[in-house]
Amino acid sequence: MPSKPNVLMMIESSRESGRKLISGITDYARHFGPWQFHWQALDVRSLTAPSKLRKLDGVLARDLTDVRRFMKRGIPTVAFTYGKVTAPGAIVATTDDRAIGESIARHFLDRGFRSFAFCGQAKAEWAIQRGRYFTEKVREAGFQVSSFQTQLDAIDNLAEEAQRGSLVDWLKNLPSPVALMAANDDLGHRIVQLCISAGLRVPDDRAVVGVDNDPVVCGICNPPLSSIEVDQHGAGYRAASQLDRLMRGETPECTLIAAEAGDVVVRESSDIIAIDDEAVSRAMRFIQRNAHRPITVDEIAKASGIHRRGLQRRFQHNLSQPIQQRCRAVRAGHLATLIRESRLSLEQIAMQCGFAEPSHLTRFFASVRGETPSAYRQRIHRDPQ
Repeated sequence: MPSKPNVLMMIESSRESGRKLISGITDYARHFGPWQFHWQALDVRSLTAPSKLRKLDGVLARDLTDVRRFMKRGIPTVAFTYGKVTAPGAIVATTDDRAIGESIARHFLDRGFRSFAFCGQAKAEWAIQRGRYFTEKVREAGFQVSSFQTQLDAIDNLAEEAQRGSLVDWLKNLPSPVALMAANDDLGHRIVQLCISAGLRVPDDRAVVGVDNDPVVCGICNPPLSSIEVDQHGAGYRAASQLDRLMRGETPECTLIAAEAGDVVVRESSDIIAIDDEAVSRAMRFIQRNAHRPITVDEIAKASGIHRRGLQRRFQHNLSQPIQQRCRAVRAGHLATLIRESRLSLEQIAMQCGFAEPSHLTRFFASVRGETPSAYRQRIHRDPQ
């Protein structure tokens, strides 16, 4: 392999997922290169293989292009799956669609929803898998899911009246309130637009969560779109590492790389408690408003307006979990938000959230989330050195 390998990178920069992949790849090259990249800033549907294959030492490409063309030439190749069946023997980078679907299902179930829906994209394998795992998790809890599959081009520009009309009809006919997972943020944005134009309230009638947590797409949405984080940066970094091994003539450590699912970043589009029991709803709102401090079951019962024992029974009936377990989960979620989104030190977060010592915060967070705050922050803001 030459000292500065030529690497063709055919990944779009128009969306956060592609930008994070590119960032992870270029970080690896910065740490272990240098590499000479050949790349153009394109939308995913504009990706096409060059008509003439220059001297290339490696390829990192979406599988919307024909990656088999590179593999037949013996060029080390990593394919980032986008819906096609990749050539046998290729190193494949994908997303953990099971974890994505299951995490969003848990987000909605924890908020008391009893009606669920999924909107995906026909013939897009990643969307089909996300819908499948979302549906399986909801059914495990004893509920059903209404599904709608859009045609990609039609929903992308809202141009085809028939497609748009059938989607609006489906949205209108869903029960209220309904928890709706969109296969990605673009689709989530379109769904929120259509709901608002049809007179449906978001999140009161239709609570919506997307995938990728693209800050531009989620922020331009009104109300802002909740979405799940996906560690595309880490996937890009690991993909570049495996390509490096191939270019050196070494055996890759793995042939499947999955971008890990992170937290659901809650914004206004899904920030609602969907519980008919008013006392339990009051208790839930009190727990969420006070996630920044330790609270007792007696305080929660007082806020709910009923006695402690009665609230415990009704809480278990509506949410299938004890009050204290819910408090711990909500408080850990608040801590995760501060760790993820603020620049506060763990000492500052501990002080603000009522922990006597940072070590107490660490033990509490690890007991609920299964990892320490430091490990969580490092994983979320992964920039390997």
